[in-house]
Order: sequence, then C-alpha cells, then structure tokens
Amino acid sequence: MAQLSELKEKELVEKVELRLALSETAEKFEKSLDTFLCPLLLKLASPYGSVRQAVFQTLKHVLGRLNALPDIQLPVEKLILQGQNPILAENADDSNVRLYSLLLASKGTDRLSQTKKRAFVPTVMSGISSLPSPANSRMFHILCKLLLSWVIPAKGTKEEDDIRDFLHLEDENDLHFLLEKFTQFFMLVPAKPDPTTGVIPRGYSCPGLCSKDVEFFTFAAGVSFTRDQIIRFKSSIFKFVTNGFVQDDEILIKFLCVASTDKSDISDSALHMLTTLQIPYEQEDFINYLSSLFIGGTVQGRPPVSHGLQEKILTILNRSIYATTDPLVISKICSIGLHSDFYKLRSLCLTFITFVAQHHYENLAPQNNENGSTEGFTTNIASLIRENLHTEGWPKLEIGASTPVFKTSILQRRAQYETLGVILQKDFTLVEDLSFIKFLFDSLLGDLPDFRTTIQETMASLAVHLNKLSINSKADLKILLKKYLQDDYDLEILSEEDQKSAIMSCRYVCIKYANAAFDFDDTEARMFNIWGTSRTNRFDIIEEATKGLHPYWFRANRVLINPDYNTTSQLLSTEIVETKFPNFKDYIILLLSEINLSKKTPSLNITSTLNTAVRFAKQILISEATFHKKTVISQDEDWSIRIDKALDIDDIVVTCVQKFIDDCQQSWFVSFMQCLGNEFLVHDEGEKTAIFKYRDSIFGTTLLLLLRFCSKDSILSLESLIPRLYDYLKDINVTSATDLEVAANILGIVASDNPTNTLVRECISKLDNTIPYSDKTTKVNIYAGSYILPRLYLKKDEALTTPNTVKCLFKYLLTMLSDSKHKIEAIKLLSQVTKFGLLSKISEKDQSAIINSIFEEIQSRLLSDENTVELLGYLSMYASNFEQYVKLFNKLVDCHTTKHIELLFAAGEALSIFASSYDSVFIQKQIDVNCDYEFLKTILKRDHLNYVLQHTLNLCNSPKPTIRKAACIWLLSLIQNLSKKKEIIDNCKEIHFRFMKFLSDRDELVQEVASRGLGLVYELGTKDLQEDMVKGLLKSFTNSSEGMKMSSGSVSEDTELFDQGLLNTGEGSVRTYKDILNLASEVGDPALVYQFMSLSKSAALWSSRKGVAFGLGAIMSKNAIQLRLLNDENTALKLIPKLYRYKFDPYSSVARSMNDIWDTLISNSSEIIAKYFDAILKELLSGMGNKEWRVREASTSALLQLVQTQPQEQFSGEMLDLWTMAFRTMDDIKESVREVGTKLTTYLSKILAKSIDVSKGVSLANSKTILDNILPFFLGTKGLESDAEPVRKFALNMLMDLVKNSAEALIPFAPKLVYDFTLLFSSIEPQVINYLALNAANYNIDASTIDAKRRSGVSGSPLLESIEKLIKLSTEKQIEDHVNNSIKAARKSVGLPSKVAASTVIALLVNKYFLDLKPYSGKLLKVCVINFDDRNTTIKLSFAKTFGHIYKVVSLDKGVKYGKQLTDRYFSKSSNDDKKIVATAINSVLKYAQGQFENIASIFMPILFVGSSDSDKEVCELFNTVWTEASSSGSGTVKLYLDEILELLSKNIGSQDFNHRKTCAKAVTKLCQSMDTNASTSDKQIMKIFQLTSDALKGRSWDGKELLLESLSSLIIKFSSFLDNDNNSALVETLRNVIFAELARNNKAYVQSIILPVSKALDIFKNDTELVSKLLETITKSFTEEINDIQNKPKDDGQSDKQTTKRIKPNEDINKKSSKENIRREEFINQELEALSSLKDIPNTIIKFIVTETLNMFNQDNHNAVLYSWRSHISGCIIGINLINEENNCQTHILNNMDNVSLIMELWSTLFKISTTKESIENVKLKLIQFGGKLNQALKKFNHITESQKVSSDLTDFHQLLQAQNSLSGRLEAALRDVSAT
Repeated sequence: MAQLSELKEKELVEKVELRLALSETAEKFEKSLDTFLCPLLLKLASPYGSVRQAVFQTLKHVLGRLNALPDIQLPVEKLILQGQNPILAENADDSNVRLYSLLLASKGTDRLSQTKKRAFVPTVMSGISSLPSPANSRMFHILCKLLLSWVIPAKGTKEEDDIRDFLHLEDENDLHFLLEKFTQFFMLVPAKPDPTTGVIPRGYSCPGLCSKDVEFFTFAAGVSFTRDQIIRFKSSIFKFVTNGFVQDDEILIKFLCVASTDKSDISDSALHMLTTLQIPYEQEDFINYLSSLFIGGTVQGRPPVSHGLQEKILTILNRSIYATTDPLVISKICSIGLHSDFYKLRSLCLTFITFVAQHHYENLAPQNNENGSTEGFTTNIASLIRENLHTEGWPKLEIGASTPVFKTSILQRRAQYETLGVILQKDFTLVEDLSFIKFLFDSLLGDLPDFRTTIQETMASLAVHLNKLSINSKADLKILLKKYLQDDYDLEILSEEDQKSAIMSCRYVCIKYANAAFDFDDTEARMFNIWGTSRTNRFDIIEEATKGLHPYWFRANRVLINPDYNTTSQLLSTEIVETKFPNFKDYIILLLSEINLSKKTPSLNITSTLNTAVRFAKQILISEATFHKKTVISQDEDWSIRIDKALDIDDIVVTCVQKFIDDCQQSWFVSFMQCLGNEFLVHDEGEKTAIFKYRDSIFGTTLLLLLRFCSKDSILSLESLIPRLYDYLKDINVTSATDLEVAANILGIVASDNPTNTLVRECISKLDNTIPYSDKTTKVNIYAGSYILPRLYLKKDEALTTPNTVKCLFKYLLTMLSDSKHKIEAIKLLSQVTKFGLLSKISEKDQSAIINSIFEEIQSRLLSDENTVELLGYLSMYASNFEQYVKLFNKLVDCHTTKHIELLFAAGEALSIFASSYDSVFIQKQIDVNCDYEFLKTILKRDHLNYVLQHTLNLCNSPKPTIRKAACIWLLSLIQNLSKKKEIIDNCKEIHFRFMKFLSDRDELVQEVASRGLGLVYELGTKDLQEDMVKGLLKSFTNSSEGMKMSSGSVSEDTELFDQGLLNTGEGSVRTYKDILNLASEVGDPALVYQFMSLSKSAALWSSRKGVAFGLGAIMSKNAIQLRLLNDENTALKLIPKLYRYKFDPYSSVARSMNDIWDTLISNSSEIIAKYFDAILKELLSGMGNKEWRVREASTSALLQLVQTQPQEQFSGEMLDLWTMAFRTMDDIKESVREVGTKLTTYLSKILAKSIDVSKGVSLANSKTILDNILPFFLGTKGLESDAEPVRKFALNMLMDLVKNSAEALIPFAPKLVYDFTLLFSSIEPQVINYLALNAANYNIDASTIDAKRRSGVSGSPLLESIEKLIKLSTEKQIEDHVNNSIKAARKSVGLPSKVAASTVIALLVNKYFLDLKPYSGKLLKVCVINFDDRNTTIKLSFAKTFGHIYKVVSLDKGVKYGKQLTDRYFSKSSNDDKKIVATAINSVLKYAQGQFENIASIFMPILFVGSSDSDKEVCELFNTVWTEASSSGSGTVKLYLDEILELLSKNIGSQDFNHRKTCAKAVTKLCQSMDTNASTSDKQIMKIFQLTSDALKGRSWDGKELLLESLSSLIIKFSSFLDNDNNSALVETLRNVIFAELARNNKAYVQSIILPVSKALDIFKNDTELVSKLLETITKSFTEEINDIQNKPKDDGQSDKQTTKRIKPNEDINKKSSKENIRREEFINQELEALSSLKDIPNTIIKFIVTETLNMFNQDNHNAVLYSWRSHISGCIIGINLINEENNCQTHILNNMDNVSLIMELWSTLFKISTTKESIENVKLKLIQFGGKLNQALKKFNHITESQKVSSDLTDFHQLLQAQNSLSGRLEAALRDVSAT
C-alpha cells in the first residue's frame, strides 16, 4: 500500500478527532471509539512527526473524556489484537502502536464485566512470548489485571477440566514465558515512584531479579505497586496458576518453591501443594535453576534471592546428588551461605557442605572464577569455616553482635566444627601441614565444654590421614603430641575441673593420633602410649593407650580407620599377622633418656608410667627375639597372656631370648639393668633412687629375667647391687613376700657370679648355729644364703658350699620351720635349697634325718599350700630308700582331696619330679644360672617313672571323682613334663585309653584336660599307634556296645561335659564331643579329631593360672592340619563347609570350640570362604532341612553370616532356594530356629530391595529379570498363600517395603500386586475381630461399630498405602489390567476388609486415571451396584461412596441409567439400610462428581426430596442432609424439579408397601409447604398433586393413611383460592366425596385421627350441610367414645359401692388430671374445638356446636370422666377469641345474631367463673383478660351495651380481686391496663 502524504494523513487524523468530538452522548462516543480508536493508533507508526503529534493530541482529549465517563467501554479485544500484531506497512516502527494500544487496552480492562475479563485471558496469553519489549510487559500487566477477578474452579470437577482446555496454549514458549514471569513476580520488591514527579524508578534490582527483570514489571509496564496491590496481584496469580493453568501440576514446582517463601499467606498454600508433589531432586534443569537463584548472576547483574528463599533452596539441594557435581556452583553457594548473617542459612549451608562431602568431596576443593583466573574468586571452604569461628570468638565463643542468641550460637558453632571435620576428613591436603590440627587442638583446649565432644570427634575422624603425612609433618606432629602428653605440670597447677577435662580431651586425641600416624615399631609413638597409661588420665585415655601397646588391638584400630577397602578378616581382626615391635635398643635408650630428664623435671609423666614402660620393654625384648619364629606367641587377643607365659612353656622362646640377650651386652643394657635395680630397690644408703611414684614388682621380675640370660660380665657389672639387695632383705618384716623372693633371687644370681665379694663371703661365713635365727642379721643371712648357696653349688664353688655350711643352713631352716610364725618362709627357702641338689653335700644319713624332719612339719599343709607340695617333690629326689620314697609319694597322692585346682596342678608338677627328678622339664626351667646341667643328673640319678606312671594310671580307674580328676591332671602333667622319656612313649596306648575315659566325666576341667592330653598323646605316638588310637576313639563314639566293653566311664556319642541341668535349655545337657567327632568323620578322616581337640580353646584350663600353660601349648598343633588343607583339596572341600556350619552351633560351647579351630586353621578367612562358597552354600541349604534342630539353626545362622559378608552376585542364582529355605525356617517347630530364620529373611529382603532399586542405578531390565523370578514365589504358596502365618506376614511386609522403597521397579507388576494385596486384607485381619463381628449380639456390642472400626483399619493400613503408591506410579497401558483386576477383586474377595479395600482401589483408579477410565465406567458402576446387595451394611456404604467417584468419568447415558436404578432401589427395597445406601451413593456423586450430578439432577433431586420425608428418622436425616447440600435454595429447588417430584410421587404414592405410601404422604405435605400460591406453580401442577393425593386415599384404611389426609388438608388450605375457581368444581366435589368417605370409615382410631385435619380444611366445604353434619356427628361420636371408654373402664374389685359414690379426694383429682390419658383426651377435644373455631364465616350450627361442647368441658356432671385443667381454661378463651375475631367473620359477624351473643356471653360467664379462682395459674388469667378485652370491643361495636357493661364490670371486679388477693403481677396489670385503654 502506497504511503499517504503527510497532509493527507494529518487530515485523516483530524477527521477522526472531529468525529470523536461530535459524539455528544456516551453511547455515540463509545461507538466512535470502537470504530476509529484502533485505526487512529495505527497512525503512531507514521513517518511524519506532525501526524504522530496530532495523534497524541487526539489521544490526550480521548483520555480526558474517558476519565470523565467511567462507564464507557473501550474496544479491548481490538486493542489487544492490534497490540499483538499491528497491521502496518513493511519496515514501519510499530513500537508506539503496540505501546498505546496496550495502554488503552489496560485501561479498558478495568471497565469490563467479569465474564468478559474471563473470556479475554486466553487471548492475552497467546503469543505473549514473541512480543517485543515493552509490549510483552504491558501485555503481562493486562493479564495480571484480568486475573484479579478470576474465579477458580473446584478441584476434581468437570469445570476444572474445562478450564484446562479453555486455557490451553498452543505454543509451549508462551507457557514457559508466563511461568517464568509469574515466578519472578513473586520475587519483586517494587520501589515507590518519585512523589514529586511520579516517575517510576528504573535501573534498580532486587533479590533474585536484575534491573531488567524489575523494569519488565514496573517501568516497561508503566505501573508501580503498593504493598497491598502486590499482595492482591500475587494472590490472584497464585490461584490462577495452581488451578487449571497447566495440565500437570509437576510443572509448577519451580513456581511453588519461590512462592512458598512469600511473606504473605500464599506461602502456606504453596508449601501444602509442594508436599503433594514429587520434587525432582535429580533433574538437572530444576537444580540448576535453584542454584542460579541462590547465587545470582554476575553477567546479568542479578543478585541472589532473599535469605528465606535461599533457605528453601538449600533444603532441596541438601537432598540432590546432582547439586554436588558442579564445583564452581558449590563454591559460590558455600561462600554466600557461610558469610550470611542469618543463622538458619548458615546452618543449612553447613549441612550442604557435609552432603557434598559425602558424595563428591572433590568438588569442595578451592575453585577459580568462570574465566579461569585465580584472582577475584577462590574459595577454601575449610578456611571460611575457620574464619567464621574466629569471628565468633576464638578459641572461646563470645556472644556479641556477630553471634545470635546463646542457644543458637551453640548449635551453629557445633555444626561448624562437625562440617569442618567432614571436609578435613575428605581432603588430605588440608591436614598435611597440620595447621588445622593445631587449630582444633587449641579449640579443644580453649572453647566451651559444650563443643568438646564435637571437636574431639572431629579430630578423631582425621586419623585416617595421619599415616600418609610426610616425614617432616610426622616429626612436627610428634612435637605437638609430646606437648600434651609428656608433662603433668598443667594438671597439677590447675584448680578448675573444666580446664583439666579439656587437657584430658586433648590427651585422648593425642593417643588416637599416635596410634594412627605411626607404625607399631615407632619408638616415640609407643612412648606416647605409655604416657597415656598414667593414673592421672581418664579411663578412656588409658584404654586407648593400652590398645596402642597391644599389637592385636593396634592392628584392629588401624584397620578401622583405614579408608581403603578392608577384607572381613581384617575388619574382624581374625587374620593374625605378626607386627614388628620397636627396636629394643632404641626403646631402652629413649626410656633411659626420659628417666634422666625426669630427675630434673619431676612432673614428667614417666614418673607415673615407668612400670608400663618396663613391662613393654620386656614384651619388646621377647617379641624382637622371637620375630618370625614359630612359637607359642601369637599376636591375637590373648597375646599379653601368651607373651607373659612364653618363657615358661616354650623352649624356642627361651632359646631365642637367650641368644638375643647375649647380643645386648653393651653399656646401655647394663644401664637399663641398673635402672631396674634402682626402681626395684627404691633407696641407696637412704637416698631415693627410684623415680616411679608407686610400687610395682615388674622392675624386679624384669631384672630377674635379664639376669637369667645375660652374660657373666654384665652380671659382674652389677656387683654394686649386692649390698643394696642385702639391705633390702633387712626389711623382711615389712616388704611383701613376692618382692623379697625377687630380691633374694636377684641376689642369688648376682652373688653366684661374684663369690669373692666380701659381703657374700661374710654372709655365708655367718651361717653357724651360734646366733639364734630370730636375730635380724641372722635372718637376713639365712634368707640370702638360701638363694646364694644353691646357685654357688650349681657353679661348683666348693669353697663356700662346705657340708658344714650347708648343715648349719638346714638347721636354721628346720628351726624356722618348727616356728609357726616363720613356717611359710621356711618352706619357700627349703624349696630353694633343695631344688638344685644342695642337700647332697651332706651324708645320706643326715639327708634322711632332714627329710623326715621336714616331712613331719609340712605334711599338715600339703592340702592347702602349693609351695609345700612343690617342696615335697624336691624332697623326693633325696629319698635314700624306696620305703621313704613311697611314704612321700603316698602323701602326695593324698592331695587329690583338695578342691584347689592350682594345688592339683602343682602336685602334677611335683609328681613329674617324683618320677624322674632332673629329667622333668618343670625343674629344668627353675635353673636361672649358667651351670653344667649334666652335673645335676650325676648327683641325683633317681628314676621312678614306671612306678609313678603305673600308679597314676591305676588312679585313673578309681570310682572316686576327686581321685579321677587329680589323676587326669597328673597324667597330663607327666606327659607334658616327661614327653621325651621312653616309658611315656611306650605307654601311650594306655594313657590314650585313660584320657578317652575322662572325656565322659561331668567335670568340664577333666574333659578339657583329657582333650588336651589326647592331642599330646597322639603327637607322641608312632603311625601304627596313631591309627589304632583313631579306630578306638571312633568305635567308642559310634558303637555304644563296644564302648560299654571298656571300663566304666567310656565315651559314647552323648558324652556330656556339664553336670545335668547346669546348662539346661529344655533339650538336655548341651555340650558333647560328638560334634567334634562328627566334623572329623564327615570330612572322612576321624584322625583329625585329635588336632581339633587340641585346637579347641579350653575355658576351664585358661581360667587356671597353671592350666593356662597347657591351653597355650595347643597353638603348636595347628601346623599339621593347615599343611593338609593346603595339600589335599578333597579334605578342604569336605572340612571347610562343615566346619563353617559348626561355627554357628546353637550351643555356645560347641560354637566356641569350632570357632577356635576355624580361627587357628584359617588365617585368610575371606579368601577361603570365597573359594569354597558354592560348597558352603550347598551344605548350609541342605542343613536347613535337616531333621536335627541344632543343624537347622546352625545352618540358618551360618547362611545369614554368609550372605551378609559375600557379594550378592555369588548367590544370586540360588536366590529362590535361599528364600524357600528361609521361609521354611521361619515356620520351624523350634522357636530359636524361627528367630534366626526371621533374621535371615529380613536381611534377604534388604538385599532384594537393593538389587531392584532403580533410583540407586539398577537398570530396569535387571530389576525386571529379578522380579520376574522372585515375585511369583512371594505371591504363591510359599509366600503370601503359605499355610504358615509368620511366612505370610513376612512376605507381605517385605513386599510393602519393596513398594515403599523401590516402587519404580515394581511398576510392571503393579496390577497383579494390587489385586493380591486387595484380597489379603481379610486374611491379615485378626481372627478375633472377625469372630467378634459375627457374634456381636452375644456380647451386647453394636456390630456396626465394630465394622466401622474395621473399615477405618483398612483406610489407615500400610497395605493400602502400598496400593496407592503402585496405582500412582502405574502407566496408562496398565489401566485395563487394573480395572479388570479391581472388578475381579470386588467379586472374589471374601470378608469386609477385602471388600472395602476393593471399593477403595476402584476409587483410587478413578482419581489416578481420570480421563482414561471413561470406557470402563459402566463395568465399575455395575460392580458397585452388585455390592449394594451385600449382607454387610459397611460394605454397601463403601461401594456407595465409590459409586460417586466413578460418576466423575461416566457418560451421560450411563449416568442416567444408574441414577434411575438408585431411585428404583429406594422403592423396591424395604430395609432402611438399602435406603441409606441410595442416599450415600447420591451424596457421593454430589461430592465427587458435581458436574455429572448437575447433568442428571432431575433424577436425583426428586428421590432426595421424597427420601427426606422417610418414616425412619436416620434415613430421613440422611436424605435431608444430602438434599440441603444439593439444593441452592429449598423452595426454589422444589419449584425447579416440581414436575419430576410429582411424577415420582404419582408413581409410588399408591405403592403396595404402606411405608412408602407414608413417605409419599409426608412428602406431599412437605411439598405443599414449599409450593407458592402465586403464578410460579401452574394449575396443572396443582391439579396433579390433588389428584395423586385423592387417588391414594381410595381404599381401605391402613396404618399411616391419616398422613395422606393431613397432606390433603394442607393442600386444600394452601390452594383454597384455586379450589374456589368455578372451573375446579369437579375437583372440589371429588375432594368432598373423598373426605366424606373417610369420615364414614369404621376404623375408630383412624377416623379420630383425621377429624382435626378435616376440620382445618372445612372452610371450603362449610356450606356443604351434609358434610358439616357428618363431621359434627363424627366429632360428637368421637367425644362420646372417649368418655365411654373411661366410664366403661372396670373398677377395682376391692371397692364397695359406697366407696364408688364417694367424691374423689382432692389429691386423687389432681393425680387423675395429670395422668397421660386425661391430658391426651383433654388436648384432643381442645384441638378439635379450636380448629373448628378458626374457620371463616362459621355457620350458626357449628358455632352452637363449638360453644356447647366447650361449656360441656366445664360441666362436671356431663363430662365427669374427663377432668378439665388449665389447658381447657386457656383453650376456652382461645375458642372465644377465634369466634369473635373479625378476620374469621368476613361476611356477617356472629354477634349480629342474638342467639350467638347469648352463647358467647354464656361462654364468658363460665370461663370467668372458673378462671378467676385463686388456684388459677397466671397464664389462664392473662388469656381470660385478653378474651374479655376483645369481647368487650366486639360487643360495643355491635351495640350490645348491656352485655358490654357486664364484661367490663367483670373485668373491674377481677382487677379488684387480684389486688385484694395481692396476686396482681406486672403482666396481669399491663393486660388490664391495655383492656382499659381500648
């Protein structure tokens, strides 16, 4: 189109302006605007400035006129369309056209009606995203204004669906644009315009919005907002967006997240809605959006959102793993959060940091900014937290401006420490320089006690890094640890417990760090542990430090803190490896340096921990000496016992230690021994040499150990100790016996290598008999000599060990022995001098005499003292003849009677000396000096082994338990101490036989000793002998008859190891060796039983001080079996599965033994289990079906352990077998098996849940494969359909857990699961509830109450929650399956719970598949209707409610069909329950499908109206409630559906069911009350209701028929004008005939009941003489019958005629008046007469009848049977008032007739007479005054002066009477005053 000239265009504008100006009226102006406004605005795109200016001028005038005419409508639609797409020439500038078009459109929207505003919403939204700016801003503002009046639809209604279709946007960009702007609008914080200029501010930003975003809503839109305005806009936007704007509410999550933090009430609604949606925590777009809101945008200049929204965002990010993947975003979030002034935001940020650390710690590392430079932005989060802690006050929290309230500060600071710990734990680089560790140490020491535990745990978590520290860092760490551990000075000077507690916390962490950072062989680290054992420390510190000195627990701790993957054996510390100890030399040098340092600084910790240091030094010595040697020392949990006893029981250890000490003969070693001497002896010539604060024997025993093995040169260097030791012995009376023995022993060793020492020679030389032993010096000499002389003798020092000296020493000792005070000392000293052959220095005669003397003195102590028994053994070596030997031997044997186990073991050791003197290992180990051992054998070459052995074997056969017990121990001692002797080896078979017998003993110790003995004997025997032993043992276990051939006590398979009942579990005594033998036999090699017996750790042996040596020796027996397992695959394949199962035997003793065997044989447990997994699994599955309960329980427990420790892939193929056997054990007859089975199934369910959890990365294909296999199992006869209740219950719970936690994986199986779950409801209901429901009447309980509880139980059931989740997650493809299954479930389910569940499932399906379920609605409705006939009311009600849900998706024809069925059901069923079902179903439709209800309301409303008049009260109330809810206005609704109601009444008012007739009759009455007499009710409708009522009255009378006549009466009164119409005379005649016929009925009760309604309706028939006469006749007859009924009532037999004729006494009169029967008759007569008196223009005949009957009421002679009362008084006055009422006398007043006047006056006189008595109540008097007043007025009006004066006079007299009686009340006085006034 060609461009017009400037002049032409200007002319056009002027013409338009003129047209607009000439529009005089508003209508014309509006029409002109509609025509010319849009074209005018197009000229704003003109290239000519003058044209545009002219347009602006015109617009100015238009706007001015518009402002003056607010009712003018603008062409809004045209303006909007033009603003969207102005039709202009190509390349024309359309900005002004758009701008002003939308400006005027915006102005015009304010003038639109609500309907038009609603219609414009889609138009405004369409294409808004493609509009240029600022047109899009203007358009958005128009939309917001339109939304201010937007009315939201009800949720779940058809209207909501219509709204969705109405608002549907074709362009997705428009939807996203609007959602974005709506969301941004909630972040808008508008600024006020300039008050002077009114200019809208621009260029500013607000939280979450950049300046450009803010301008979009304000400057570009040309608007500004006040606080109230923006709240209104937000509210309308929120309602619009959340109610039909989008198809799926999930789209709104971004919007709702922002809206949920709004400061208005909108936030509550948004939060509530958010809870109903599934937040997509892992959706990239969503999480990125929230993150960008939180941190803002530097490029756009958009600041972060408000802190409230930031807090909301962080709560979401704290659950999103995706949010932890972007390091730069994380860094910014952390920086903003940690620098925030708001406590909650800082706390959430700390939680976010922890969450990131858990999933992607590497993203917490310091990050650079976007362009890659390190300047400007780099965040070290750990440093930020540290800075925050400094800011709040450090090292101690300070409450100030930067910190919140105290409680909040505590929580936040604690969270900061925790988060810092998480970060440091994940990042080694932060810990590497120790700066943070030093910071935390200072915090732990200086901060408040509230944080101490948190800081301590935080620091403990950093232990994982410490072992990776560099050498320099470790050195620095040692300095740091030493600072807190070495010195106790701070503890000593501090007085506050809190400060001391802080130091203790630091020390605990130090010990933790020492154990974590440094290997066990680090000398300084171990010294730290030693310092930690100080008594001044807390128990937890001492415990941790002790673990650091124990290799086993040290390894266990290191494994626990190891961040790398650990095997199970490592975690459980079952894999025993040898840990290297610190270098002995380095350790001793360090220790000596600490000791020297402590002399200058007494507060050092070494002064209180030196005993531990020395003890550890001893352990280092032995461990280093035996490193990599096969010894009894194993670094397991019993390592400390093993190493303590190793030198006593293991020759290899002795040899190794001997060699090691030989290599240590250096100055440091000597210094250490001298140090030990100083600590042990404490003082030197009065000066204290010990630094240790307490006493401990470890110093002496350690020195004694070193002296035993060190060289002569080293001993010579200790010569200075001799005088000190001698002085030490002088305190013999105060020093402990143990220390004295140690001191004397040391003296003996040192002196034996220093025989030339003066003090030594002097001590020995003084051993003559001239000085009494009681002398202190002599006693010391005796004590010293008893230890020195035997060792000098061993060294062959003839000079000092002369016979005379020896004889003198023995004389002293014998003298002491005879003294009871010194007997114990003497026995110990005699043991010293006799054990090394010193007695052989004197003659045999003297020896014999000494032996006899000693024997006589000690024999009384043999049963109570181990030392005495030991001495007896030493004496046996010197027995000069066999007789003396036997005497000693027999005395030893007598020790069997003792109850002290230790003494029996001591006797066994002595017995080995009896048997072979110096060949006994026991005595050989007593030698502690270097000597010629063969020399001893030549001195005392006596051997009685055969005699001792045979005698001991014989003792084993004794019937006495005490002798057998002693013999068993002694036999073990003999083979232990004399195992190399030929006699022992030759008698192995006999010894084996005896030990076998002992296995049957009831004493546990005897059994275990025998077990150990069998192992030793087996090792000693030859191969042939070993084979015979195996056969014999096997036969004795498996063949009872063969076993019985052996002597009493032989082993059988039921050999018991405990006394009967001691461990009684209901199964008999529990422990048997059959288990060990069974294990060996099942493997195929019974010979293994001997090694197994040896490997089983014996509890009784280990509890004995001497017996523990035998238990420790068992460790040496494992090598043979280990070697065999390595070399024989077949044996391993048989042994390992069975041994694994035996480990879990239910009898703890058996399990303990088998675990000992396992732990001993198998060091790499996890590898072995993995290797033999299939065999183990097969063995366990087989065992779970074994007939023996122990095997079943052990197999189940073992399987549980197996699946817990092995990867699932290994047993996934056997999963069905696992479940089958697991469920089988759950139903086991044995309770303990059931318990373990339950644990197994519980764990298997966790495995299953994890294996199908799609959210954890499992593929859908894998998940489906697993479920395809396993679900049929659970749903079949072995699961939910199992006969065993525990199995069914568990299967159900497990499936519910799967639904709860892994529902996505179950989606393909959802229909089947929903069906099965539905059927389960009844089966899982407790039987007692079902029984109670069936027998409720027997227990006087309401069955409906029980059923209601059962129904609520279904609603609240977790099973229903599972069904809901399955339905919610199902797809559209599964709709048909769900529908068919739900119908099937509704039909097949048995019992209330399942039926109710089935109905609930249908409702859930409708709610889920609202749009897709329409084709199935008919089938579902049919199911509901079928279930309406169920016998249980609760089930009916449940399906009735579901009925309404289904109506939401039903088609119109189906809705009509089933609506009519409900109506028919009401009238076809007679029970009230069925009627309630109809009402409930209709109510459900109204509630859940309101749109469909409105469509077929013409069916539902009539039945609701009729039902609301039902005869049953509950049914009536229910229908009435539904009617009220469904009808907008009662009468209006009736008018709307009047024809339908009449149709329904017409159809059913003649029903054969009289209850239905009564209901219809009541409905007619109610209908009459609701109908209007005006034109709104048509004559046809009135005629129809009359006809149906009159037709229903035809026929005989029936109960309730009177209601129909009452209805007819109501209709006649209501529509009297209709009946007065001559056109309806036929109807009137019909009605007259109907009434006449009914009055003529013979049913007395019925006729009496209809008199009143007929009387009320008589107006229309009052001129019908026949009908009136009939009515009066009927009334008279009725009155007469009432009187006759009373008169004919039989009198009491006992009354005489005379009594009968007597006047009734007053009290009897009162009683009769107040009787119910009298009141009924009185009210009947009164009501009838009142009704007749209310008629209009009453005929005289009726007037006479009324007055006559009224007077008769008060005539006692005529009505003596009915006693009148105050009721009749009032009624009489009402009758009189009605008769003279002018409203009732329209044509001729009754007072125009003198006869009537006479009647009325007679009535007045009678009433006045009876009502003015004193007894009359006030209401009677009041009503009389009213009657008199009205009567007086009427008489005056009709000039009956005389009568009027009479009435006035009566009233005046009455007034005076009341005053005289003083009974004139205020009411009466007022009434009289009113009468006088009128």
